[in-house]
Amino acid sequence: MSREAPATPSEYLHAIACFNAGEYFAAHEWLEILWRRSVGTERCFYHGLIQAAVALHHFHRGNRRAAHRMAERALAHLAEVPTPFQGLDVTDFAEQLRRFFERPEQMPVPRIVLG
Repeated sequence: MSREAPATPSEYLHAIACFNAGEYFAAHEWLEILWRRSVGTERCFYHGLIQAAVALHHFHRGNRRAAHRMAERALAHLAEVPTPFQGLDVTDFAEQLRRFFERPEQMPVPRIVLG
C-alpha cells in the first residue's frame, strides 16, 4: 500500500500566487479560509502566513508601525512550525521576513516558494 502526500489545497496555491504578486490582502483572504478550518500546527502555520501578508500590506500602505508589529507576530507563529511544512521551507521564509523588516530598503520582498 503506497502512501501519497496529501493534495495541496487550491486555496493555498491561490494564496501563494497572490502573495508573490504583491496582492497581500487577497493572499490574506485565501489563507483565512484555510486557517478557519485547520487545527494545531497547521492552524499556527496559516496564522503566521496571514500575519506576514498583513504585515506586508501595512508596509506598502505606509503604516510601518503596524507592519513591524504584525511581522513580529508572524515570526512568533512561524517559529512554532516545523520545516518544511506544506511544501514551504518555513525557516527560510521566516528569515526572509525578518531580514526584510530589519532593512526594507535593502532586502527583496519575501516570497513563498514551495520545494
